[in-house]
Amino acid sequence: MVYEIFKEFRFEAAHRLLKNYSGKCTNNHGHSWLIRVHLQGNSLDDKDMLIDFQDVKVLKQWIDEHLDHATLLWEDDPMISYIRESGQRLFITKKNPTSEHIAEIIMEEAILHFQNQRIRVVCVEVNETCTTGAKIYQ
Repeated sequence: MVYEIFKEFRFEAAHRLLKNYSGKCTNNHGHSWLIRVHLQGNSLDDKDMLIDFQDVKVLKQWIDEHLDHATLLWEDDPMISYIRESGQRLFITKKNPTSEHIAEIIMEEAILHFQNQRIRVVCVEVNETCTTGAKIYQ
């Protein structure tokens, strides 16, 4: 059997897209991001759980420390120096901070957080609005 659970997290952050992009999202703007992390495994623990939902919150702690109420900017964005100088929270990405790339970043962190357990991260879903989002699968 394969068991799967998911846990949702929310955070607030601004971003803008500059790398090879010319639409309205070149303007700095914010979203209420919704994250859904899916975990799978072939067996349950002695509590008959794949993993305790409380134990999944370690990922929320990482999100709160790095992404929440931050400005997410591509590493070549000239706005980085202003954000740094003004003392605001900043998270620098290697690619455009799109929903797809934010999902990739969170997937990598989730894999690191759960790598020593008997579960695997199978999917991370990122919604930047109630009608738009992206998923990444391992």
